[in-house]
Amino acid sequence: MVVTLETFKQTKNLELKLECDRDGQTIVTHQYTAYPLGISRTFRHQPENTRQAHLYITSSSPGLLANDELNISLQLTAETQLHLTDQSATKVHPMPIAGSKAIAHYDIELQAGASLEFVPEPIILFRDATLEQTLNIKCHPTAKLFYSEIIVPGRLARGEFYEFNHYFSRLQVTSLENKLWFTDAMRLEGKLNPFKNSDLFARASILCNVIIIQPEADLALLSASLEDIEAANCHSTTVATSILPNHKGLLIRAIATGTGGLKDYLQYALNCVRRLGHQP
Repeated sequence: MVVTLETFKQTKNLELKLECDRDGQTIVTHQYTAYPLGISRTFRHQPENTRQAHLYITSSSPGLLANDELNISLQLTAETQLHLTDQSATKVHPMPIAGSKAIAHYDIELQAGASLEFVPEPIILFRDATLEQTLNIKCHPTAKLFYSEIIVPGRLARGEFYEFNHYFSRLQVTSLENKLWFTDAMRLEGKLNPFKNSDLFARASILCNVIIIQPEADLALLSASLEDIEAANCHSTTVATSILPNHKGLLIRAIATGTGGLKDYLQYALNCVRRLGHQP
């Protein structure tokens, strides 16, 4: 058998399928992993909601290096519930050769009534690092999604600040029939960023993006709760929300002085969404 370069590029590093067992609990019914990624055993961290599975993506590499490419596929069948995170921050290492980069690609499918909370640990962009990430998400109209990303512009404790090359992220959400719901793209420049020394970036250098899909939710009420920093007790965090096209959900942009503040805010936001959806 001849393995072509194109076939090699399409190889998944992580492939998961989740279904409900006879008791309604979410279980992994198919998994495939390849270096450097792995997956934890299933945890049930919410005693009040044992239907939800909690999984950790693990990695045996020190981070993302030049020309690394990760391909991840998730399928949540009807009524499944998954909270997915990873074991530690993703470190994007220096790539001094011009044009070199790391790539991460996610294909996610959420079927009827499925719920995904995907809350990865922060991405840390080292000096001369380049990362390009794409997420393609297919959603049933009754599916729910909470996706977040935290971006740290360097090893700040070492005085490294916006010395990476660039970070590019594109997220696209469609129906299961591939009808476009919305798309979001961000290109964050590092060394060439003309605003990196502005008061805004210097004061609050950690960035966060959140996408929430919550069918039939009162988005105005949810938006007001998410922007209530007093209730969140996250005074080092600045937050703004926008309603997505066709009232499919919300987009959150946030900045903070440290990752701890943003993690606290994400937990608050997740609790708000769970309460609205009558989850424990």
